[in-house]
Amino acid sequence: MRILALSDKVVSHVYSARAKQRYSDIDLVVGCGDLPGWYLEFIVSALNVPLLYVPGNHDPDQLRVPGARMLDGRLIEHAGLRILGLGGSRRYKAEGRHQYTDAEMYLRIASLLPELMLNRIRFGRGCDLFIAHSPPYGIHDGHDLAHIGFHAFRRLIRVFKPQLMLHGHSHVARNIEVTETLFEETRIVNVYPARRITWPPATRDKAPA
Repeated sequence: MRILALSDKVVSHVYSARAKQRYSDIDLVVGCGDLPGWYLEFIVSALNVPLLYVPGNHDPDQLRVPGARMLDGRLIEHAGLRILGLGGSRRYKAEGRHQYTDAEMYLRIASLLPELMLNRIRFGRGCDLFIAHSPPYGIHDGHDLAHIGFHAFRRLIRVFKPQLMLHGHSHVARNIEVTETLFEETRIVNVYPARRITWPPATRDKAPA
C-alpha cells in the first residue's frame, strides 16, 4: 500500500492541478491534523482514493470532510488493516479544543481497550496503523507544553505493537532533524508537511527507552 500522509500545512505540489498525475500511484491519503477542510476535500476529489484523518489542536470541532472518514477515537478496518486514530495535542489552554492531559488521553485509549485486546489476541497486535496528530513523549516532540508528546502513546505502542504510526504537529525546520524512528516494533514517522509512505514499513534504528 502506498500512502500520502499530510499534516499542518497546505503543500503547493499537493494542492495543484497536477495532483492526480503526481500522485497517481497513491492508494490511501492520511490527514494527521491541522489541515483546512477545503484542502482535504480537494485531495479527495483530485485523487479519488480513500482519505482517513484525525483533528489537530487548531481544527474546529465541526470539521467534516465530504468523502473522507474521521477516525478520532475510533478503530476501524480498511483494506485488511486495523487502523486506530487519536487526534489532538497536549492541553495548554483550559478550554482549548482537541487538547488533552496525559490522563485524559489514557482514558480515551481505555474506551478502545476491548477492541484493541481482541485484535491483539486474534492477530498479535492491537492495530496495524496508528494515526495521530501528536507524537509519543520523547519521540519527535518539543519542549514547550503544546508540543510535548503523550506518555499514553508510548504505552499504547508497547502493549499493542502497531507496525506504523503517522503523526504531525512537530514542524520540521531543518533537514538534520529526525523524522523517522523505530520504537519497540513500531516505525514512527513525522509526516509534516507531506510524506509518501510505503507499506510494509522498513527497519530503522531504535529510539531510547
